[in-house]
Amino acid sequence: MLRLAYNLLKSRLKWFILMTFVLSVILSIIISVFTASESIKAGIKEQGYQDYGEHTLTLLDINTKQGFTLNNIKTEKVGEYQIVGTVKMEKGHIATVGKMDEQAIKMGRIELVDGTFPTEENEVSIEFSYLQSIDSNWEIGEQRELKINNENISLTLTGIVKDYSARWSVPYDFKKGVNDFPNIFLSEKSEITAAHKNLLVKLKENDGNIERITEKANEVLAEHKGFFNERLFFNSLANLKHISNVTLMFQVITLVASFLCMICLLHYFNIGQTKKFGILKSVGSTNKDLLKVSLAQVTIIFLSSIILAIPLQIILHSTIIKKTFHVSGFDISEFLPIMGVVALWLIAIFLITVYSSFRAIKNIRKQSIYSLIKEQLQERKTSVKIPTQIKDFTLRKVWTQVLSYPKQSILIVSMLTLAILIITFSVFIEKESAGIWDSKVDYYLNSQEIYGFDTRENLDVLLKEGLTFPPDDVREIEKDKNIEFVEKNPFMVDVHPLLREEQINYDIRQWIIQNGSLSSTYNDKYIIPNVRYITLNEDEFELLYPAYNFQDFSDKVIIHYPVSSNIMGEKSLQGETITFAQTKKRTTSHGYDTRFWNFEVLEVSNEPFQFQVDSSTIIEYPEFTIVFSEDSAIEQGLFKGYNELAFFLKPDLKGEERKEIESRIYSLIALTPGSLYQNISTFIDEDTRMSVFVGYLGKLTFIVSILLSIISMTVIVFSKYKTQKREWGVYLSMGMRKRTVYELMFFEQFSYLITSTIIALILFSLTKFMNTLYSFFFYIQYFCLSVLVLFLLTLIGWFIIIRIIKNQSIFSLIREEE
Repeated sequence: MLRLAYNLLKSRLKWFILMTFVLSVILSIIISVFTASESIKAGIKEQGYQDYGEHTLTLLDINTKQGFTLNNIKTEKVGEYQIVGTVKMEKGHIATVGKMDEQAIKMGRIELVDGTFPTEENEVSIEFSYLQSIDSNWEIGEQRELKINNENISLTLTGIVKDYSARWSVPYDFKKGVNDFPNIFLSEKSEITAAHKNLLVKLKENDGNIERITEKANEVLAEHKGFFNERLFFNSLANLKHISNVTLMFQVITLVASFLCMICLLHYFNIGQTKKFGILKSVGSTNKDLLKVSLAQVTIIFLSSIILAIPLQIILHSTIIKKTFHVSGFDISEFLPIMGVVALWLIAIFLITVYSSFRAIKNIRKQSIYSLIKEQLQERKTSVKIPTQIKDFTLRKVWTQVLSYPKQSILIVSMLTLAILIITFSVFIEKESAGIWDSKVDYYLNSQEIYGFDTRENLDVLLKEGLTFPPDDVREIEKDKNIEFVEKNPFMVDVHPLLREEQINYDIRQWIIQNGSLSSTYNDKYIIPNVRYITLNEDEFELLYPAYNFQDFSDKVIIHYPVSSNIMGEKSLQGETITFAQTKKRTTSHGYDTRFWNFEVLEVSNEPFQFQVDSSTIIEYPEFTIVFSEDSAIEQGLFKGYNELAFFLKPDLKGEERKEIESRIYSLIALTPGSLYQNISTFIDEDTRMSVFVGYLGKLTFIVSILLSIISMTVIVFSKYKTQKREWGVYLSMGMRKRTVYELMFFEQFSYLITSTIIALILFSLTKFMNTLYSFFFYIQYFCLSVLVLFLLTLIGWFIIIRIIKNQSIFSLIREEE
């Protein structure tokens, strides 16, 4: 059967090549999308592990890891680390001293810049930034004394550890030397007693399913003290599930388009070999034999397609990765599951192809040998009633051609509509999910993303002292010539402005109502909500407020609030005294202490606070903004440091200059666990990767869909011409020009495209009722572009048909072969 099937395919080489090509494109796109997405997921997972460790949880104060188990929850890996104590450094920084076993180091992906981890009792390795702060001249192999828990210990440096601790997740009640991670690594042989023994635990199914893994983590944390590795899952692995879902969606769309195309191709392929089937039946072949021949043909086509698809798959696989996430990886443990899924997709496509072929020869098996040999198998044609209003022959003929074969027409319109909607909705999802990024900030730092607070008498009270960037460090880096401006947000979340009843004018009352509540008071004074504090040095103050002397500003504030009712005679706060209140928990005993500050209001503005960074960048705050003198606010204890910093760099910095300033900026957060560092250009790229992935897969699927659509439409139109060749021959014999035949075929194809365009436009118009970032007409340009591409490809298909029928004589169309 295989030899016979091969010979039959060889006799129809063009059809064989066409179907092999189409099927290879289908196979390569479906398989490459899957393998590329799996490779991307592996790369993202590995990158996340490198940044945040591969542990799911950190469990605190666990006596031993030996025999450690969790009830009803399986663990994959468990590593142990111990906290020994702390070392005080310059500028108030503290380093945590501890030990880590080999498994914990591997799970944390903790790497060395140089040297080795300690193996003997008096050896130590230190995190790079902490070593710079302790003693930047301490070389590997040299001895120094470190004061650990108020005891001087002589230690030999064996290695420098790459900075890691500032990136890792820490608990809300984080405290150095208690529930963080080692910055100074002692050998496990060290006899210094550990104050805390903790575990890094990796749960099974650590695959990025946020809901499932969070549920498991909460079960564990309900029984054990510890915290979840939030940064790994929310910053790095959150997209894994979305990647799988998007991949499956586009694979299914491609499969649907492939199914429709293969039904079309195999239908007309088998109609074209009815004469051969008739001859086979005349020499004794049964219907079962015909099915075997058909199966053998499909198998040969499929195997040939797999061979052709391999280089295409390799190219597409690497291209998808390079154009979207730029990361890839390979996990040997996932090889067999991936191959299993690939095999399932191959089987699914093969079964679809077999079904399409068997469906195509279903009617052939019912025909007599005579009708098969005479090729009298006609397609089912629907009787069409032409409206009397249509008088033109061209319109009447196109009307008949389109509606006489409704199944074929619906198939073509469906595929064209699907192709248009794929690209349009892909662009729509890509643009809307990516958002609009117009930030001019180059780097953003946050000393503490999350902090806990309580509320007492309507005042927010921090559960513990907040982590901040020291003002001296910020001032030092501000002097760098490559920095244009540093936007600073002082850590004053627990400082509340208070106003007396008589100080509340109409505008301020409206602000309180819109942003808070008039019932929010303290000591019979109103608490102003939604407040931002700004601190200015002398140069910044004189630039913004040239009418005032900076020396007179030391004990005063300037207020901006963007509410203005223009009510005549409204009292102003200018010259009034505003009170600030801060409540803190006592550290040595139970209870709370409240502190008050009084400042005179130098000026009040109903305009938002603005600062012009450069000719094209203006910072504007919509909040109730209170401006302080930086030196005065620090001296009076209003704040100790900054919580957020945004750096604007000079334009056109060279590579080395940018690298140097980036290193200086990063040094600010290297000694602050739980802090956030963002290179904004890199952050935007990473934040929009999922959107780019959707858009790119949409473009690939669109290309495949239009290719299948145009091939299907061209085959159907040409095949209908062949089945009606005697009718066309009669028209030509009565004086119709070949050019008119060409035009009728073009108008038929054009009618399919117009119908598809109208349907797709109606469906896409539903997005007008959605709240979108971009206007409906913004997306229409992509819609029109897709239609234009389809039109150009339709012309190519039309030219191919013309070339085939161009040299056919009237006699060859009319005659009947005996």
